[in-house]
Amino acid sequence: MGFSVTITSSIILIVLLALSSTFLITVFQSLKEILYTAEEYVNREREKLDIALQLEVHPINATSCNITIENIGSKVIFFENQSEYKWNTIILSYGNNSFWVSYPIEDYDILEVRVSGTNYVFTPDNHSYIDAGEEAHIFLSIPSGAPEIPLNGLVSVVFVTHYGVTAKGEAVRTQ
Repeated sequence: MGFSVTITSSIILIVLLALSSTFLITVFQSLKEILYTAEEYVNREREKLDIALQLEVHPINATSCNITIENIGSKVIFFENQSEYKWNTIILSYGNNSFWVSYPIEDYDILEVRVSGTNYVFTPDNHSYIDAGEEAHIFLSIPSGAPEIPLNGLVSVVFVTHYGVTAKGEAVRTQ
């Protein structure tokens, strides 16, 4: 009886050590993943704090409008990469009391990029981003087949950056 108790106790001890080490490894790995996820979240939120945009909607007609995006933050807002992939989306919503429609616009034209408050203009082909203190004038059209923007209809434009930060502006079609 003395020898079998020693073997059984040794087996139980080995099993307990294996289970506790597996449990501790799992806990430490989970903590490592939680810390990594928390750090990534904090970095993304810190990045968003560095971004500040202002959007102004300019004259609107039945099928198009112009907007100005001004970067008043410290992060660069890129418009497209070398293969002309658009990094940002513009959401155009418009309507009146009888209907309301919204469209994501990926096909917009950057007319010019300039230093805010000056006449110094960059060509969008060579300067397809807005740095701090710069603004971009953008032309966008409603999608083909969409109803026209009604006279005295409210137009809401939201510029969504690749960082996840948005800027919103509204205007009314008067002509």
